[in-house]
Amino acid sequence: MRKALNKVLISFVFVGICGGTFWMHDEVLAQSSNLFRTYKRDVPQKLAKTPESVSEGKKVYEKRCWYCHGIEGKGDGPASVTMFPKPRNFTRNEYKVRSTAFGSLPTDEDLFRIITSGIEGTAMPFWNTISETERWQVLYYVSTFNDQFKYDQPAKVVAVGSVPSTPESIKRGQELFREMKCFECHGEDARGNGPLTVALQTEWDMPYRARDLTKGWSFKGGNTIEDIYRTVSTGFNETPMGSYLEKLSDEDRWHVAHYVKSLAKDMASDVVVKVKLFEGEQLPTEPLDEHWSMATAIEIPLAGQILVSPRLWTPTIDAVMVRALYNNDEIAFLLEWDDSTNRQEEIFRDAVSLQFPNKIPESLKKPYFAMGDSSGSVNLWSWKAHWREGFGTVMEASETDPGVVSELNAKGFKNITVQPPESQNVTGKGIYQNGRWKIVLKRALNTEDVKGDIQFEVGKLIPVAFAIWDGSNNDVGGQKSVSSWYYVSLEKPVPKTVYAYVLVAIIMGASVEMWFIARLRRFPPELEEK
Repeated sequence: MRKALNKVLISFVFVGICGGTFWMHDEVLAQSSNLFRTYKRDVPQKLAKTPESVSEGKKVYEKRCWYCHGIEGKGDGPASVTMFPKPRNFTRNEYKVRSTAFGSLPTDEDLFRIITSGIEGTAMPFWNTISETERWQVLYYVSTFNDQFKYDQPAKVVAVGSVPSTPESIKRGQELFREMKCFECHGEDARGNGPLTVALQTEWDMPYRARDLTKGWSFKGGNTIEDIYRTVSTGFNETPMGSYLEKLSDEDRWHVAHYVKSLAKDMASDVVVKVKLFEGEQLPTEPLDEHWSMATAIEIPLAGQILVSPRLWTPTIDAVMVRALYNNDEIAFLLEWDDSTNRQEEIFRDAVSLQFPNKIPESLKKPYFAMGDSSGSVNLWSWKAHWREGFGTVMEASETDPGVVSELNAKGFKNITVQPPESQNVTGKGIYQNGRWKIVLKRALNTEDVKGDIQFEVGKLIPVAFAIWDGSNNDVGGQKSVSSWYYVSLEKPVPKTVYAYVLVAIIMGASVEMWFIARLRRFPPELEEK
């Protein structure tokens, strides 16, 4: 009973984090959602800074903030050990999102905006659950941790104007992106996999990850064109992302901003993977097959698995794109996700798995989404990047290597069984190109193992969940990025008789129309003379 209660409680925590609610001390402190956050430019009337307002801010801080940022503001609170990036150290000038020049402290208005809006890709939520007065008070108290706020003159704010986006501006921005060597960190395809970023992670063990510019919803400082322009102009303090305020003219910075904005895409999420009927004889088995463009793509958000030990508090994979096709005999899935490094070890390898219940549920009750449980088993389709012993302890997976595919069943994290060879029906192939994995997994719609394998049916909502391991992040076993339950639906084919009925209706309509025209010509109506 106690274990069951713990499972329920920690499930609420997981769902809260994934769905956008941050829980702490049994109290909902703030909401955070990387799908709906906006970086607010306008701020309300500023509260006067007085000893009383600072004192009140201390109370707010000790109730809401210290658990992450530490009682002395050094970013070393009890929760900080589970976070990446780490909470801000208020005693240093680490402030990233600012309207001031590189190396400068933020303005009070900057701090108010961050408290109000939060920061993408971090545990910093937006604090719209506390009053505006409390936000001013707590930022005044936060500024007491750094003496520079006392003695430095107010920093000059970088002006944000407006330059319209045009094809010519985007093209010029692309040229500047190369001229300024932005690709060395952000990558040729801007997926955060540039050679400098990879070297910082793999050779120097430094925790800097260049932003994946194709994921507009993940931009720390906001993804509006004004936000991007400000980031290009001011940079992020104490990171490799410097300021281009003096390196590029105002017009050129706008060109770069427009180019980056053109790369950024919103998350195309849904709760159902709609599987289209493929008319060809063979389903596509190659990840780059052009037929995949026929399938509807959706993105599934992922979060670190924190339900059981070992937990993943610092996930690097935040979404997976899913497509699927089926024919009369088989079903195939194409899974894609961005990964800045293709780094494999014998133990730590890039991997992905699809999870289905063993049987399509007849009610709303499903197996526990985290690997099932004793009352509900799940069917797992697993793919792992290949690692060959003898090539060294660390290597890159071949772009043409299919990887290792296996089928398993689970009734919880500690009750996992690999299916026998005669039941291994899933095939697959994976490729890694330009910072992105593309994996195809295919299986027959129905198999002989009706107890251990999911049997697909057209028109049914079939639960599915996803898990991804990043080898370069030392993900292994339970340390993985996971989703909750989503659904797969094989769309019903349109009966051929429907097309016949439409054709007959068109012919009948045309015949009636021709009959009326012919009759009017033979017997024109007589016009009344006035």
